[in-house]
Amino acid sequence: MVEADHPGKLFIGGLNRETNEKMLKAVFGKHGPISEVLLIKDRTSKSRGFAFITFENPADAKNAAKDMNGKSLHGKAIKVEQAKKPSFQSGGRRRPPASSRNRSPSGSLEHHHHHH
Repeated sequence: MVEADHPGKLFIGGLNRETNEKMLKAVFGKHGPISEVLLIKDRTSKSRGFAFITFENPADAKNAAKDMNGKSLHGKAIKVEQAKKPSFQSGGRRRPPASSRNRSPSGSLEHHHHHH
C-alpha cells in the first residue's frame, strides 16, 4: 500500500443538506462493503453538503464513483470522485493550515452561535 490514505476512499460533494450517513450508506453500499461513512458537518452539526465514504475494496470504490458521479441524490446532482489526500508527508510543499485556523480573518471562532 503506497498511498497514505485508503485507496477505497471517495469524496462525495453537492449533497442535499437532508442527506445523512444512513442514506449514503444505503445508496453506496449497493456497490460493496463500506468501512466508513464520514459526513462533514459544521459546528451546529448541520451537513455541509459533502462526505467521505471508504470502501473496503478499492475496486468497489471505483465502480461506485463511476456509477454515482453526476447522479441525482435527493434532488441534487452529486459529485463523486476518489478522495485525494493532500500530501503533507511528501516534499512538504503544502503546509497544514495550522496558523490560519486560530486567526481567521472572518473571525469565525470569536462569535459562537448557540442555537439548537
